[in-house]
Amino acid sequence: MTGTVGELILAALAFLLIHIVPSSVLRERVISQTGEKGYMACFSLLSLVILIWLVIAYRAAPVEEMLWDAGNGGRHLAMLLMLIASILFFGAITSPNPTAVGAGKLLEKESAYTGINAITRHPMMWSFALWSVAHIVNNGDITSIVFFGTFGLLAVAGTYLIDAKKARQLKAGWAGYKESTSNIPFAAILQGRATLSFKPLWWRLLLGIVLFAALYLLHPLVFGVLPGPL
Repeated sequence: MTGTVGELILAALAFLLIHIVPSSVLRERVISQTGEKGYMACFSLLSLVILIWLVIAYRAAPVEEMLWDAGNGGRHLAMLLMLIASILFFGAITSPNPTAVGAGKLLEKESAYTGINAITRHPMMWSFALWSVAHIVNNGDITSIVFFGTFGLLAVAGTYLIDAKKARQLKAGWAGYKESTSNIPFAAILQGRATLSFKPLWWRLLLGIVLFAALYLLHPLVFGVLPGPL
């Protein structure tokens, strides 16, 4: 089964499963047996091992028949999606967010409701989702769809699983935060539940563009493929 699409699918399912557990009610049961630190150590190690397996399985799997070829149109779309993804990603790693592990106290901070968090309370997850879509559009073979689709599916599902976990943990505090923010990007702003302010965003926007440029330039060096239009 090694070097087959079947192995890739098996690795993808294992990767999804190991990441669904932390956001389910099973997390508390596991922690009660291993402790918080023991759980995090085991989860991190197992997650890394399965991720490496997933990448190896993808590289070893045969390239199946192309289901579509998006051409330069797909490449232009991918450039736009990756630009947005880069801005969301940089905003996520530089903005305190109550959805992070052990970050419930941030509900009391103004930064939890402004900047990138006003756009979506899950900027990191949506950056991965857009990254996934950008690569699926331009890789129309089954092998790539399974690989990149795994991350996209996990990212989108993760936004709802994290919301459910935080609702159990933070109760009324989370209900208020959820009412003032949105999962779907820009939904709370369009509905008048959040306000878009460029003051905490402008430098993150600029550095997100720098990150996008760096990824674009490094892509052919690291992966051997030019990501832009031909």
